[in-house]
Amino acid sequence: MKKSKWNRIDYEIEKEIRDLLQHVEEHLPPKEYEKCRDKMYQAAFAGKEKGFAEGFRYGVRLTAECFIQKEGREES
Repeated sequence: MKKSKWNRIDYEIEKEIRDLLQHVEEHLPPKEYEKCRDKMYQAAFAGKEKGFAEGFRYGVRLTAECFIQKEGREES
């Protein structure tokens, strides 16, 4: 995967998985290695998705809090 600012996180996840599996590949049959690799990708990208959702929720709460504080100051 080519590294760019748009897919930096995917690139880093892929590199980490490759590094983790580097020594496992030679000890597992190809099908078992592929299963293990695929499960790692599933877990990594599920975590990425959940992290995005949490970050989005946090951003919305922070924005709402800023608006509430701004309205409070305008009323004073």
